[in-house]
Amino acid sequence: MLFMTSEHLPAQKISVSAGIYDFMDNTTREFYLLSPVLLIGCDVWNKNLMSLNVSTGLSFNSIKYNNHHHFLYMVPINGAFFYEMINPGAKVWPVIGMGISLMGKADKNKDFDKTHYSATYGYHATGEIRISMSPELLFKFALTYNGLMPSVPEEVDLKGMIVTMGVVF
Repeated sequence: MLFMTSEHLPAQKISVSAGIYDFMDNTTREFYLLSPVLLIGCDVWNKNLMSLNVSTGLSFNSIKYNNHHHFLYMVPINGAFFYEMINPGAKVWPVIGMGISLMGKADKNKDFDKTHYSATYGYHATGEIRISMSPELLFKFALTYNGLMPSVPEEVDLKGMIVTMGVVF
């Protein structure tokens, strides 16, 4: 039915950004410090100044603890509604958004044969500043609070702040 409508559908925005994942839990922060993160997102629905964005990516960290190498791989999957607070003709404007977060995690200790896999869920709230570089290209700076809830108390608490910079085209 979507293909039969005569209404013109606007092009979807794709974003690529890189930054840092900063853990908020003191125990997790002491162990894993900061993790680099790469995110790729796409607006799957646009209506006026509202959009539904789906993004995924990868965050990786390694640490040596008690002569054992620990590797932490995190794969976030986020769905968020965004609202652009743009004025006509503006070159810089804020964007706010919030939604649900899913995080897959692989915690690997190189000296042991076992890799611990788990998943957690939660919510996130995002604030962005977008700067128009051209009609088709935007620069963005984003700050996201990722409120993930560990599935069991013994699990690593992955809630944290994600600071990224990237482009939207």
